[in-house]
Formats: sequence, C-alpha cells, structure tokens
Amino acid sequence: MAIQVYNSLSRRKEEFVPLQGNRVSMFVCGLTPQDETHMGHAKTYVGFDVVARFLHHKGYHVFYLQNVTDIEDRIIDKMRSTGRGWKDIVNQYFGEYLEVMSALGCTSVDVYAFATDYIPEIVEQIQGLMEKGHAYLADDGSVYYDTTTFSGWGRLSGQKVEALRPGARVAVEERKRHPGDFVLWRAQKPGEPAWDSPWGKGRPGWHIEDTAITIRHFGPQYDLHGGATELLFPHHEAEIAQAEAYTGVTPFVKYWMHTGMVMVKGEEMHKSLGNFWPVKAALKLYEPEVIRFFLVNVQYRGPIDFTPDLLDEAKRSYERLRETVRSVDAERRRAPESGKGDRTLKAATTKALDDFDVAMSDDFNTREAVAVLFDYSRAVNKAIDSGAGRTALDEAMRAFGTFGEILGILAPPAVGADTIDRLLDLIVALREDARKRKDFAAADRIRDALGAVGVVLEDTRDGVRWKRR
Repeated sequence: MAIQVYNSLSRRKEEFVPLQGNRVSMFVCGLTPQDETHMGHAKTYVGFDVVARFLHHKGYHVFYLQNVTDIEDRIIDKMRSTGRGWKDIVNQYFGEYLEVMSALGCTSVDVYAFATDYIPEIVEQIQGLMEKGHAYLADDGSVYYDTTTFSGWGRLSGQKVEALRPGARVAVEERKRHPGDFVLWRAQKPGEPAWDSPWGKGRPGWHIEDTAITIRHFGPQYDLHGGATELLFPHHEAEIAQAEAYTGVTPFVKYWMHTGMVMVKGEEMHKSLGNFWPVKAALKLYEPEVIRFFLVNVQYRGPIDFTPDLLDEAKRSYERLRETVRSVDAERRRAPESGKGDRTLKAATTKALDDFDVAMSDDFNTREAVAVLFDYSRAVNKAIDSGAGRTALDEAMRAFGTFGEILGILAPPAVGADTIDRLLDLIVALREDARKRKDFAAADRIRDALGAVGVVLEDTRDGVRWKRR
C-alpha cells in the first residue's frame, strides 16, 4: 500500500512519491559533537533509522545523508573552558556518538558530512546570495541573510518576519539590519578557528552548512528532510530561505518530517537544562534492544515521557515479545511438519504482516506496528499450545524476522544459540527419563540447575517444555 507521510510544510499527510522513481534522497540534521549523546538524540536518530529501514523494505533505494556540525559556538566555548583543540573535542564526542548509535542498531546512514569539509560550497552559496541581494556584509566582516528579501519566509513554521522581536528566539546583534536576520559567515574573533573567505577569515554560520551539504549531494531539490521539532524554527526555516533564494527552485524539500521531544517531568530534555540522560549511562542499565524498543513504542511525531519506571516497563514488555520468538524458534525444530494449529497460525501470520504494513505505511506509525506485534505474539503462543507444525512455525519465524528488521529489534539468535537450545532439549529429555525411572532426586537436581541459569520448565498437553525466564 502507498506510504502516507505527515509533511510539516503542508501540515497534512501526503502520499509519498519520490522525485526520481524509487530513489529517495534523505537528509537528517545531525550532531554537534561537544557533549555526550543523550536520549533526546537517540529518539530522533532511531526514528529516522526506522524510516530508512521501512523505505528499503518497500523497495526504495535510499541515500541517507547526515551532517556533523563540527564547528559552532558551543564547541568554541568548550575549547576555552578545557584548553583542548576543537578537532580533539569533535573526535571524542563524535566517536562516542557512533558507538552508541551502533549499539542501538542505527545502521542506515550512508554518509556523515562534516561542515568544515564543505567550506568551498558554503562560500560559493554565500557569494551567490549576496549577488542576488539576499545577504549583506557587516562592518566586522560577518555576512548576514536579509530575511525581508525572501517572500517565502514562514511557510514551514508560520513565523512571520514582522512578528519577530530582538531576543525572541533570535540572537540580538547590533550588526543586523532586521531582528530575524541570521549569520551566514561569522568573522573570526581572537583565538577562534577560522577559514579563508572573500570577506576575511571566519567560519560558517549554523544554517548555511546544511544547504551547502545537501545541494552538493542532492542538487537544488530533494525528497525528505528530517530533524527534531525544536529545529523547525529558525533552523529549517532558514534552510528554505537560503536554498530557494540561491537556486530559485521551490520547494527546496518535498517532505519535511519532525520528531517529537523526549520529556522529563514536563520539560523538554536539553543539555542546557541539565535534565538529559546520556545514552552511555542508559546502556549500563538496559540492553540496547530494550532502549530501542522503548523509543519505537511511540510514533515518531509524538513526544515521549522519560522515566526509569517506563524503561523498566518497556523491558518487561519486550521480554514477552522476545520469549515468544524464542519459543517459535525452539518449537519449530522439534515439531512435526504439520499440526492442528497450522491453519490458525498461517491466518494470523498473513493478518499480522498486512496490519504491520498498514501501520507503518500510515506515517511510519511504530506505535501501532508494535501493537500488531503483541497481538500476533498472543496468536502465535495459542497456536503453539494447540500444536502448530514446523512449516507454519517457519513462516511465523520469517514474519518476526521482517518485523524485527524494520523496527531494529528482535535480533536473530546469536551464533551458537541453536547449539545451546539443542543442549537444553537434551537436558530436559534426560530429566524426563529420570522421572520415568522414578529417580525424582536426579530430576529435581536437573530442574533446580536449570532454574539457577534462568530456564524454567512448563507442563503442557504435549509434554514438558523449557523457556527462559
């Protein structure tokens, strides 16, 4: 079925139709590596990893580009407070970012583009904007974008130029002609890193790096731009103003997608508020898949409340799903080719695949997709109890594989897991032999030993089965 995407630009859901057949150009605003990666970052990047995975699943060829803001005021502030070089700071925190993203299964990004690698493109765009009358040179050698020259300002955010006041979400600078104007090139201050330009040494502004990067890779127009809701204004508004004024092509981006915030006690999670939880700290307490499950168990546009209690609840819920997958994997190896529960299980599998596709095609609604998984899990467990055969269980295992690949959860059993499961089957069989011989002491020792390593035994109509606790 066709994918529907909520477009922040039109403020409605639209059918997803890429500009070039089944080729998708996708850009997501990336990290400013000057501190630890926190759960707010993780929500956005896990969310767009799922978007890329589902598009791949639907047959699209996705090129996923993410920028890295490797020079910025906060990086310079950290240089001054620590005495470290800017590259050293960037390398440390970007390296940590890659580690935690890898742990969380975010594998879809094709290129990480560092802003300072695109200085020629940035300078070229600023020159073009100045030549077209959209930018001006200030007395100190900085260059600013003149927001009053762009008639499309406010289409994305609804924020009008005349409504802006100094200090209201815009920086107060005497060199600006208008309150909403923003810097394209920042003249060098003593001790700051700088690059050559026609206006003297300096560094790029925050907004211009993204248009320089995307126009270099995608051209004047592309399919999908993602980022957190907090970037909608002024950052994304500024990107549109820069790109469309420079290229003359409208719209700059066909679909704008914005993720909801992570909330802590009613406030947005921010480093500036001191209420952020680093992903590295979370990974010490929870498995990566549990954290990812917690984050996908809400639709990407929705906010998510963050408390350890909710993560504990997510852990328990996810373990129920994972236990069902383990049961299917174990049962299909010992089940006959067909069984009494086959028809019911095959019907449930077909329905789950269809319902999952409907949920994900409706603006990547992972919340509803996860609900489909739990409904399917209950149906699978009933089918196992009624005696499903190997063929139907194999189909169920493939379905779980599809769901897991798209959502980035339910990883296949680790290497050697099959051998361990077969050993457990053998141990349970030996215990049953002991019980038949009325050697109850030996049977109890085996049961207690299994329990000590988290394996419990259950009596069913088809005999004793084991499951992980």
